[in-house]
Amino acid sequence: MHLVRSVKDALHWATGTMVLTTMLFSVLTLSLPVNAEDTSAPTKSPEEIKQALETLESEILKFKRMIDATKGTRSALETELEKNEKAINHTIKKIDVLEKELKVGRRKINQYSTQQKDLTVQRVEQQSQLKSQLRASYQLGQQPYLKVLLNQEDPNKLSRMLNYYAYMSEARSERIQDYNQTLDKLASVTEKLERQSANMALSRQSLTNQRSRLEAEQQGRQTTIKSLNLELSRNGRQLQNKIDDQKRLEQLLTRIAAGTVNLPAQIDSAAFASRRGNLLMPVAGKIKNRYGSRRGDGKLKWDGVMIAAKSGDPVHAVHHGRVVFSDWLRGFGLLVIISHGEGYMSLYGHNAALYRETGDSVTAGEIIATVGDTGGQLESGLYFGIRNAGKAANPQQWCKTRKRGAA
Repeated sequence: MHLVRSVKDALHWATGTMVLTTMLFSVLTLSLPVNAEDTSAPTKSPEEIKQALETLESEILKFKRMIDATKGTRSALETELEKNEKAINHTIKKIDVLEKELKVGRRKINQYSTQQKDLTVQRVEQQSQLKSQLRASYQLGQQPYLKVLLNQEDPNKLSRMLNYYAYMSEARSERIQDYNQTLDKLASVTEKLERQSANMALSRQSLTNQRSRLEAEQQGRQTTIKSLNLELSRNGRQLQNKIDDQKRLEQLLTRIAAGTVNLPAQIDSAAFASRRGNLLMPVAGKIKNRYGSRRGDGKLKWDGVMIAAKSGDPVHAVHHGRVVFSDWLRGFGLLVIISHGEGYMSLYGHNAALYRETGDSVTAGEIIATVGDTGGQLESGLYFGIRNAGKAANPQQWCKTRKRGAA
């Protein structure tokens, strides 16, 4: 009933016969029974999986264009909010890359500095050994080489002297060669250290610039949100906007469900249904809005949970699956949807940054995003929902509380 009602609402909201046909087809697809034990379906080749993903992305793109083209669905301020929050997402990911580069750079600098110190000590020791050897050679060389040899009447002693001279010459040659190699290594390491230090300075400056840019983008976002909330308050559209946002999500999920029918689930791993009650929540934090509770003064209810968490906290996939949506959606901000096979999906909304794209495979516990306040939220937190064959399920019946730091 929930699915049928959402589709009826969508038909009133959407325009054009093409949309109507697509939606009805999607409903018929979803109404087919899901048989978890059915193993008769042929294994999909990588090319077929790729084609199915491309078809899904095409359908999502059509859906987004339909939203943008539908009269009255969004204001200029909502468009500006999407632009702000996508820019912030992009900048946060740039900052993450720079911070990782700096971390690697610091390790390299420490490594080169250690090598430089070791080689300097080695050079000093080799210099000392060469001095001693040259001094011994000088003292021995006070007598002409041929005279020393001719004065030896004992053949055995003569042989020992010849061997000693040869040894001294060879040892001196090896010492000089080792010393030259040490000088070359030291010069190479010093050059690498200087180059890495210069790169680090550039990365630090770039990081400073990106953080300044992020701060400006966040200020711009705050200004947009204030103006948007004022506009909604004047028009009395707060509740209607939430209803429209929910319809939009239902339509998106309908299209995704139709597009993922032929996508195989990952093998050699427990099915999502078998993990009921044993999954971990995607983020550590207190649940501030429970499933089924009222949203404000209206009749609209929460179809998922809102988890209070700090901005930037890691968001983990609750189970293995495939990312089928990773983009901005009005009312939910930066949203990730993962298909877990057999009609199950998990939803993660209001993220600050998205680290996985449509088509990516993920494992249980993998970091897919960071907590944020996108979608016009005033406080940071994560919207988390679970769907089974298109119907909302209570996440608290599926997931246990996640402890901070748990993978």
